[in-house]
Amino acid sequence: MRLIIFLAGICMTLSWGLTWIDPPFAGAALSPMAMVSDGRITLGPDSAWQAWVFLGGFAAAALAALIALRGRGAGLFALLAGLSPLIVLGDALLAAETLRRDLGLPFPIDLADLRTSWSLVEGFVRIGFWAYLAGAAVLLLAGIRTLLPRR
Repeated sequence: MRLIIFLAGICMTLSWGLTWIDPPFAGAALSPMAMVSDGRITLGPDSAWQAWVFLGGFAAAALAALIALRGRGAGLFALLAGLSPLIVLGDALLAAETLRRDLGLPFPIDLADLRTSWSLVEGFVRIGFWAYLAGAAVLLLAGIRTLLPRR
């Protein structure tokens, strides 16, 4: 289980610098590192809780990988890293149009028709997004598995 947590933690952590969305004719490609560099995401006393959860997920993934590499129990950090995207996603779904405007995406987000919204965005999604989701999903499952009492 430690190897799985290590690999998933590395995957999620490395997605920090990889391109997530590359919209044509809408400016530079988006990655978490680019959004922090551009000042779109900031951490400080005035920062939204979503920024803390989002960026904290990367830190938890890195810690889970490091702790797993050292041969210790990393289940709690794996669980926290895996939960962070779900928390941010839940909030983003509640405020999708505002988020679209804030990120400057050139397409509408209609939660009533997710299939159409996905068909608009799927051509712009890059490897960083998939690495983040895969790493988070595996960390979530590994964290749950590690922390549940064995029978």
